[in-house]
Amino acid sequence: MPAAGVATLILVLVAVAALAAALVQVARLLKHVNFTLGTVIAGVRAIELATRPINPVLGDIANDLVATQRALDDLLASKTAQAVKTPARNNSARSAPSPEPADGTGPLLVSRLPRRGGR
Repeated sequence: MPAAGVATLILVLVAVAALAAALVQVARLLKHVNFTLGTVIAGVRAIELATRPINPVLGDIANDLVATQRALDDLLASKTAQAVKTPARNNSARSAPSPEPADGTGPLLVSRLPRRGGR
């Protein structure tokens, strides 16, 4: 093979190697871009999930509150019916305060504190 043919083959091999190296670099760059886009997509989905409308959730909460209100109304009705059936005892010791002893030994009141200046 003449020298010109060998030189042409070497130049073609060098050109193919340079193109292959450039394609490998582009492939690495595209792999990095693919990873970054995947991360962005995951973030956008998380934001979508965090900012979804709350109207369906509010309906569930309202239903739970209605059930709770009914249960509390039933409890109040049963307690009221129970209180009507059993009249309250009249405990005079609790309803009226006991009179204080005349000797001043009862509870300390503000009027019994010594006054300033000896008055």
